[in-house]
Amino acid sequence: MDRQALLSIARVLGHASSGKWRFYTGVVFRVLERSVAIAPLLLCFHWLQQQFLTTSKVVPWLSTPMDYFMALGGCFVMQLLCAYIGQYQSFVGSYQVVHAYRIKLINHVRQLPLGRMRRTHSSEFLEILTEDIKKIESIFSHIAPDLISALVTPVIGLVVMLFINPIYAISTLILLPLAFWVMEVSKRKFVQVAMAKQQSYRQSASAITDYIEALKTLKLYDQAQVWLSHLAKQLEKTKQHSLQVEMWGAGPVLTYRIVLNMALSMFVIMLAITLPEHRFSGIDFTTILFALLLIKLLEPLQEVGEYLTVLRLAMQSERKLESILNEPVLAEPDNPQLPSNFDIEFERVSFQHGSKKVIDDVSFCVPQGTTMAIVGASGSGKSTLLNLCARFFDPNSGCVKIGGLDLKNIGSKGVHQLVGMVFQDIQLIDASIVENIRIGRLDASDEEVIEACKTANCLEFIDNLPSGINTRVGDGGLLLSGGQRQRIAIARALLKNAPIVLLDEATASLDPITQSEVIIAMKNLLQNRTVVTIAHRLSSIEGADNIIVLEQGKIVESGCHHRLLAHGGHYTHLWNTQSMQLV
Repeated sequence: MDRQALLSIARVLGHASSGKWRFYTGVVFRVLERSVAIAPLLLCFHWLQQQFLTTSKVVPWLSTPMDYFMALGGCFVMQLLCAYIGQYQSFVGSYQVVHAYRIKLINHVRQLPLGRMRRTHSSEFLEILTEDIKKIESIFSHIAPDLISALVTPVIGLVVMLFINPIYAISTLILLPLAFWVMEVSKRKFVQVAMAKQQSYRQSASAITDYIEALKTLKLYDQAQVWLSHLAKQLEKTKQHSLQVEMWGAGPVLTYRIVLNMALSMFVIMLAITLPEHRFSGIDFTTILFALLLIKLLEPLQEVGEYLTVLRLAMQSERKLESILNEPVLAEPDNPQLPSNFDIEFERVSFQHGSKKVIDDVSFCVPQGTTMAIVGASGSGKSTLLNLCARFFDPNSGCVKIGGLDLKNIGSKGVHQLVGMVFQDIQLIDASIVENIRIGRLDASDEEVIEACKTANCLEFIDNLPSGINTRVGDGGLLLSGGQRQRIAIARALLKNAPIVLLDEATASLDPITQSEVIIAMKNLLQNRTVVTIAHRLSSIEGADNIIVLEQGKIVESGCHHRLLAHGGHYTHLWNTQSMQLV
């Protein structure tokens, strides 16, 4: 078997916490099933030899037709029993292995920095957790057991053939290395086209997802047909990659089978060469047995080429999943600590995406119960600072603290319990309003949910919905307006009652009437809490205790609203620019 294939199988088994021994047992019995299939041929040969070639007076251990009939029946029963045990154990074991592997993968993805998750297209994660896992499952439920049994059984047959007639065996099977060489030569090119196909499939999935999600905008600007032509080109590219995989997969397999079939020709040639040397008359039962064993040996070997091709395709998925499992997760403390207060402090924090530095040596402090606003041009690093506060990822250097404790010592779970978040991009699940709000605190009573709705100024519109608080919001909250989604998110944050609130300007895209309703709800949320907010509308942060201005990941100004205006720097320029736009 291919060394890389063995490594892939071993890695998956290494990650699995259950099912391995059942899988091993199943493979052993499937090998026994194929091996026992040779026994009837040997019994028939033994009977013919006893009847026509043996002159010994010693009574053999199988002497009557009934003895042979019973022995053959035992072989068939044994084969059936091995087949049942092998199939049952290998299937149950393989599904247990893949289930454990899937759980580990999902848990690992869950522990990855959320910043890493947000840089990956949702369609790619969907493919990883569905299609790629299915390919791994096929390795263990079908390919590996069949491939192993198809390789081991011919080895046993070869040993028997060497005992029967070494010259025939060696001359006939000399072509086997050539057959496997054909598969090995094509491996590198096959791996290349398979990786290209996989990449092309990911791009097609992303293109289809983007096209569907943007269809409303594309139709509005009469660009739907243009984008559809781009999508068609991507799908055509995917088709070509698929054809290349078929060519480099099927072609070598056919060549491999042709070389194997030449083994029968070699047997006939050797038979023709050696036949004149035989000095007995009558039927040569040894030759007949050898021919039957050769056919029985070639039968599973014919399957090996196809199994290897499918296995190499599945290996691409395993390598992709292994690369994800090798990605570092956020380090979590053995003994998480709890802060005594809720000051937020950045100490010389730097962070970069790849080679690009997004945050550069940033330091500031947000005392408990105060509000700090972050302003700056797009791409200046505002969202990254907010993500670092929530420990969506750790800084490359420096440290972020709450109550004097490094977030690494508090742990992600502890940080997330201390932090409530309301962002522009509100995430609602396709469930009822009460279920979406209760995400803030699962054990909250109905009365507490209603109270949070009142405080968030959303009870009025909820009461007007067909099923009230039990109304489903649709996929992503599609059935609600933007302002309604914002207020449900605020109610969720109120229900959580976290001492720290992080805001990404929640009113930036709302109309003035809806904005005023959301602002009232927001004021209720922010009372007596430590707040860090990203401000797009500077008029919304005039009352902030401190404002920092970011420029290319660095703090260029800080202070209250009036002090920054008096300074006449970057903040003043931003303020004047927005004031002119409102005129």
